[in-house]
Amino acid sequence: MLPDKSFERELQIKAYFVFGVAMYICFYHLISNSMLAQMQRPPFIFEEKEWIYKLYLGTGIAQLITSNAVASSLFDISLLVFTIGFLLSKRTIFAVLFSLVALNYFMTYNMVTGHHYHGLVGLLVISIPFWFKSEQRFNFSWEAVRYYLLYIFSSAALWKIMRGSVFYHDQLSDILKAQQIDLLLQNPDNYKAHIAQYLIAHSDLTHALLIATVILQLVFIVGFFTRKFDMVLFALSIAFVIANYFVMGIVSFEFLILNLTLLSWEKIEAFLIKKEIVTVE
Repeated sequence: MLPDKSFERELQIKAYFVFGVAMYICFYHLISNSMLAQMQRPPFIFEEKEWIYKLYLGTGIAQLITSNAVASSLFDISLLVFTIGFLLSKRTIFAVLFSLVALNYFMTYNMVTGHHYHGLVGLLVISIPFWFKSEQRFNFSWEAVRYYLLYIFSSAALWKIMRGSVFYHDQLSDILKAQQIDLLLQNPDNYKAHIAQYLIAHSDLTHALLIATVILQLVFIVGFFTRKFDMVLFALSIAFVIANYFVMGIVSFEFLILNLTLLSWEKIEAFLIKKEIVTVE
């Protein structure tokens, strides 16, 4: 059975939003000199303990990319090609290829930098629903991505509670001392260093900030039971990412692409139709 026109229109709108944000993320990594073609010939590639990284390293793809300028450039360009190919043709093969290339970039980036950077996970996960043409399968996987977002936040809160770290007065202060040591020693006049210094010196405030963070994350459990507060969760996730940047120095704005699953797409579609940006056939 062919999908109805309303679903095709909704799919197209979501595709433009998702892959539009994806292109912006790629552009950000480009100007940050962190695309594959800009990570040529690293001193070494970290051998991760996880089996998936070991398996990937065994394929030789990471070694090829980091030692061959042509191969790495082709991988980078393919992200744009597959994005445009999907938006123009709506062929699911382009969405699948985009996800695979994005996964390759994610794993190679982590192995070259020696750091498990999680910000790009959102880009990978939210591209999966576009593998499906079936309305039922697309909607199911889109909802699964939303639940994944809720799980990330709520499980982080439960982990801190179950381990008892949220009840330890100096928990966040100690983390800041360990994590921001390079910033404090090498660039003490930076505004983020001033924030870290202030929080370390005022452990009561820092502990209250940790408790507030856990409460913020715990609120996402509500999303498992109702959609009524999705826009509140949308705002809270943005607030968390901003605070995470200024307090912990962690850049994870790419993760916010998952927020698209919290939006009311019926209202967005109605607005775009009213403004005649999209048409009803």
